[in-house]
Parts: sequence; structure tokens; C-alpha cells
Amino acid sequence: MNIQDRLKIFYDRLTAAQAAADAEAALALICRTLEEVENEFCPLEKKNPPPESFDGRMYLPQKDNMCVSDNQTMWVKTRKHRIAIKPDDSFTVFSLMPHRVLFREFHKPGQ
Repeated sequence: MNIQDRLKIFYDRLTAAQAAADAEAALALICRTLEEVENEFCPLEKKNPPPESFDGRMYLPQKDNMCVSDNQTMWVKTRKHRIAIKPDDSFTVFSLMPHRVLFREFHKPGQ
């Protein structure tokens, strides 16, 4: 299954999931759901550690690509996306467009 189809399944499962109770639970939901989708639908074996360049599989965000801003929003950087997890436990996935423009691709409200 191609990455666009897997990404749609990922977003569909996030939509169906119960809202997270806090930012850490939101991050755990994102990671758990991504792993489930990739393990179920990605034709490529998971590499450990993740490869430095794209191999066709989506991998979990790395700890060194996470930070908390002054307004307590947790920002998670992935290869082509940025995830903002707000203090109200909502989160938004942005697609990284040319010229570092962020396009809102998915949003899940908090509790």
C-alpha cells in the first residue's frame, strides 16, 4: 500500500480514537497509531535505528526532534510534517510545504 493511502488510514484511526487526556497521551496516541498502521500496511520492514534518508516507511518521531515552546505547545518534527500538541490536548498535523510554509493537514480536538 502506498504512503498516501497509509497516511489516510492513520488520520482515520486518529479521528476515531478517544481524545487524549494530556499532551503526553496525545503523543503516545500518535506514535501508537502510526506504528500500528505501518506494521499492518507498509510493505517494508521496519529498520532500527530508522534510516537517515527516506526508505518508503513512516517512522516514529525522534526525541531530539521534539521541543516545548513558550506557550507550552509541544512541537514534533518529522521528515515532511510538523505536529503541534497544545496544552488543551488537541493536536494538529501540518504538512511542510516549500519555503517552510505549514499546511494544516489534520486536527484532533482535545477533551
